[in-house]
Amino acid sequence: MDWSALPYSGIVALTVVGSTDIALALDDLPDEAPAVLLIRVDQVSGAAQVIETLLGHLERTAYDFYPAWLPRAEVSPGRSTIDRVAARSLAATMAASTPHYRPFLVDLTTNAVAAHGGGESVDLSRRYSSATRMAGLVRVISDSFARKSVVLALYPAATLSPASQQHLAAACDWLGSHVGIWLLDDIMSPLDRYPILDVELGNAPDAAEPLWTLSTVTFPPLAGRPQPASAAESKLESHLARLQWADGRQWNQTVPTGDLEPYVRADLVWPEASLVVEIDGADHRTAGKYADDRRRDVALQLVGYMVVRFTNEQVLSDTPRVAAIIEKLRSDRLAAKELP
Repeated sequence: MDWSALPYSGIVALTVVGSTDIALALDDLPDEAPAVLLIRVDQVSGAAQVIETLLGHLERTAYDFYPAWLPRAEVSPGRSTIDRVAARSLAATMAASTPHYRPFLVDLTTNAVAAHGGGESVDLSRRYSSATRMAGLVRVISDSFARKSVVLALYPAATLSPASQQHLAAACDWLGSHVGIWLLDDIMSPLDRYPILDVELGNAPDAAEPLWTLSTVTFPPLAGRPQPASAAESKLESHLARLQWADGRQWNQTVPTGDLEPYVRADLVWPEASLVVEIDGADHRTAGKYADDRRRDVALQLVGYMVVRFTNEQVLSDTPRVAAIIEKLRSDRLAAKELP
């Protein structure tokens, strides 16, 4: 798929490609692409309401991403005062040498620590303007992905009335000064105020199959970390972090796979053993995801990787057993590489 065909700024209505296509493609989002957040628009009662709702989604996403956007912060924030004080100090230091607005970043950090481990939080909507919140949230989200820009891909939960579309358009006009906006699934089909772009991303699911249910906010993996939205990946990482043999593991990194398929972003990889571990949710049972998984597996196998897949249920119900299987496969792969 050619992500370079998509605009990274401004507002554009995408046709042919839909929300499910974008969700499917996010797994292999190239490093040069923007950070893309796919967001379902559930309710539209006014432009201000849309903006406030989206700001709420972005705030919660920033908390999920913590500590990816704050260098040297604790991976597992705690409840104690010392944890909050240390994190706030790191935020102040970071703001001193970056474009971040110090008061907002410090308060956002306080809330992120509270979201992970409890404690008091700050009502950002009372303390800061919408523009200040938006600018600060876009910065931490782009920092989390180490990307230069952010795109919000919006799609409707249900068909919007003409009045609702006008409200949404007014909100997008404001949002467009901070992020790129992709309008999907005919969210504003009767309006011609925005350019229209026909895009084919490929690997589209069969229109006849039931589609998996998307979260309100869907986003690509964070390179080097378990997917924040995946309880299974987080639990497996917590277990592996205590095991010496698991050193060298890499979460959600791109694996070069040659000319036919330049790279695949693997859930978990041990490069020295050429071993890839994939953690699959229920969405991987749909025809579109299943076909995409086979494509990715073949690309990895052609360059010498073994691919093993576990379901979320397997990881969550018996993490030690999953880890033991991975250890055995890794050991066997390393031993085979040492044979003459």
